[in-house]
Amino acid sequence: MVTTKDFMQDVCKYAVSTGFFEKIRVVATSKDAIVETFVNKGMVFKGKIAGGVADLEGEFGLSNLDLLRHLTSDSEYNNKETTLEAVYDTRDGDKDPSEFNYKNKSNSFMTYRLMQKKLIPNQPKFNEPKWDVIIKPSKASVQQFAWVAAGLNTYEQYFTPKVIDGNLKFFIGEENAASQRGGIVFASDLADDFDCKMRWKISEIMTVLKLGDTADCQMSISTKGGIRVSLTTGIGTYNYMFPASPV
Repeated sequence: MVTTKDFMQDVCKYAVSTGFFEKIRVVATSKDAIVETFVNKGMVFKGKIAGGVADLEGEFGLSNLDLLRHLTSDSEYNNKETTLEAVYDTRDGDKDPSEFNYKNKSNSFMTYRLMQKKLIPNQPKFNEPKWDVIIKPSKASVQQFAWVAAGLNTYEQYFTPKVIDGNLKFFIGEENAASQRGGIVFASDLADDFDCKMRWKISEIMTVLKLGDTADCQMSISTKGGIRVSLTTGIGTYNYMFPASPV
């Protein structure tokens, strides 16, 4: 099992840092810990820590995420003498965590309050589509995507993926249009071609792809209108599902 301290640091690094979310739901058992949330425009985040988290069980919410991120950024956070411990309350017959008590090597301390589960927004059900393309993005491909996107972001903020002659290409701007446009070959040697008519916002996808520098990153694309970016760390696996944006 991972520690509560390591679990919260991982969640902050691979979820809170994106700035996408206001609240996150956590359900921890002796077998695993599930973290999930969403934004109103349709993006869904789901993570799992297999094996559970030591001394952490129950359902609760994370809010005031800037404070949580600040807490885990403490220069003494990773010191073995620094502790993060859950405090429990019993409500309606259920015993759930109500706050985290933090104390570092220098004896500085902070109490971070958790949301009651009744206040957590209902989480949407997400049925994953059939993924037409599954790849592991290279660091070079992500860097090239960022470079082309940065040059064109004044003119176009969306991209369209297509597989042509075994190459997965990201087109930024309308292909063959009389406008500023560009693109990259993001991956090669794919078995099947596909022509996707949908588009996704570059900045959102790029934010998560950049986190792949410190995680095992996988990208899945469906012509039905979905992109999933999966990040596997030494602690958990986190899945970001992005619906296509309206054209």
